[in-house]
Amino acid sequence: MHKPGARQAVLTYILIGAILIVFMVPIYLILASSLKPSVDMFSRPPSLFFKPTLQHYIDLFTLRPFVSNIANSLIVTLGSTAFSVSVGSLGAFALSRIRHRRIDDAAFWILSMRMFPPIAVVVPYYIIFKAIGLLDTPLALIIVYSTANIPLTVWLMKGFFDEVPEALEEAAQVDGYGIVEIFWRISLPLAAPGLAVCAVFCFIFSWNEFLFALMLTGSSAQTVTVAVMSFWSSDAVQWGQIMAGSFIILIPGVIFVLTCQKWLVKGLTLGSVK
Repeated sequence: MHKPGARQAVLTYILIGAILIVFMVPIYLILASSLKPSVDMFSRPPSLFFKPTLQHYIDLFTLRPFVSNIANSLIVTLGSTAFSVSVGSLGAFALSRIRHRRIDDAAFWILSMRMFPPIAVVVPYYIIFKAIGLLDTPLALIIVYSTANIPLTVWLMKGFFDEVPEALEEAAQVDGYGIVEIFWRISLPLAAPGLAVCAVFCFIFSWNEFLFALMLTGSSAQTVTVAVMSFWSSDAVQWGQIMAGSFIILIPGVIFVLTCQKWLVKGLTLGSVK
């Protein structure tokens, strides 16, 4: 294998450093601003050295129902992710194994469900959930997010199931396995990296989503993304609490991605997204 020269290596490190700066500076500013006293937050020139305080975090959890907002977000995100990955995997396995001349059209039709702009369907969702009494409940958001996550899961997982040799499933059939056992004990374990990829995408979308959560929830099922936005009013803008809340919002996504990292890296190099 050709080894890069010293000049090429230096340019590579400079490029990586520049990319890291672009991505890490906003996170540093969020963290630093959440720890700054309010008087230092907008000082000119910006104060690089300051006495850190946790007052914004204390206010966030004592003056506002932020724990309830986090619980709502976790319920909605984990519920939608688990449901989408489960149902999407079954749909992807069926699409991968059914032999029909229009099966690719069916797969594209399922993926097209993911292409609807949220602003076009949010009002119909609002009318439907209000009529059936699900407005301002976590279940409403789980349903809405699943309708967006399932098509993506089906599309991604179909590629992973296509990579599983059908000879293994035929051998399992010879041993007396039914279709459910073949899916559960043969095909699904071999497509496990794809599950990690789908779970990460579903989790990140559901955790960060804002428009549906804003329109379909009130005080009972309000998620963290909407709660942080409510700190901005015509009377005052609680910048310290906004930054503290924003930093807390970053944490679950990072933990989830690091947890799935082992399978995620393998999944991103195999299957439909290789």
